[in-house]
Amino acid sequence: MKNIIYLLLATFVLGVTSCIKPFDPEFDENPVIFLEGYPGADKGFVMFKVMPAYSKSNKEVIVPFKPDITFSVNEDVILAECVDKEEGYYRAECDLHPGDKVRISVFSDGFTSAHAETVIPDAFPERKIDYIIERVGSDSCNVVHVTIGEKTDAYAYGLQICSESIYDMPDDHYEETFRYAGALYPTDFEYAEMSPMNLDAVDIEINGDYLWAWEGGMLDKGANTFSIQPYAYGTSSYDDFFVNEGDRVMYDEEGNPTMTYHYISKHKLVLYTMSEEFYKYRVASEYQKDYSTFTGFIAPSNYCYSNVENGFGAFAAVNVVETDWITKEFIENNR
Repeated sequence: MKNIIYLLLATFVLGVTSCIKPFDPEFDENPVIFLEGYPGADKGFVMFKVMPAYSKSNKEVIVPFKPDITFSVNEDVILAECVDKEEGYYRAECDLHPGDKVRISVFSDGFTSAHAETVIPDAFPERKIDYIIERVGSDSCNVVHVTIGEKTDAYAYGLQICSESIYDMPDDHYEETFRYAGALYPTDFEYAEMSPMNLDAVDIEINGDYLWAWEGGMLDKGANTFSIQPYAYGTSSYDDFFVNEGDRVMYDEEGNPTMTYHYISKHKLVLYTMSEEFYKYRVASEYQKDYSTFTGFIAPSNYCYSNVENGFGAFAAVNVVETDWITKEFIENNR
């Protein structure tokens, strides 16, 4: 049954690194509600997951789960529609803004009602972005310098690179987009070397993609300019990374040209501000995965976090903004 979570194991498989209170695998045998959603991660809607969770020590206690969900933004109730009953996914259509309080309550007979709320943080305080080539050791590399403006009410911040490739074939056209963390280090932070670990930054995952994240307190220590390196050392020029456009030729196994197609690759930055519950939940999830990978055992209780009252998981806000695509014109005007 895909829509059942046994908490002894699934809290780790699904990233439910739970509990404001200490995590105890031998918890009460009564079933509880698992909730996970990130208001602000998507534009125009909120997608979240609601599932029943049962004690692995008592598989006999299987209570039918028929959730009654109340979803609200600033106390205005919004319809949440089920989009995947088997996997427990729901979607609420809404436009969210900084300061909005998003609340969810889940009821089902035989379960203790679960509740959670979160507030959308202010947008990333972008002040200046420089695209440069700098030398690190004996190699040259493309680097993006991001200078952060005034500190906001956000608990944590994050940076990510978004890349898009476009292929125009003679008989086809397709695009692919992916996001990744890149290499992050402080540009003018005297207390840290060129290492995210010394920066107290962690790579966390959201929707299958990774980004660098760090607590806002780093700004108080003087770290307000960061460098993010898109590709490995040795990239030869701006255009190799920022914009790469032209015709390419495909060859057969014998080296004969078979097709010419047009190719474009381009990049931009994705900037995150995070609520406390979002940052702590995602960081706890990464710590838990690392612990389990290296030890083969369940992560200890201090690796666990949840803001769901009477349940497990997290309902945690994030604010996501993107820069414009980096163009050749932009590069020429900003060198």
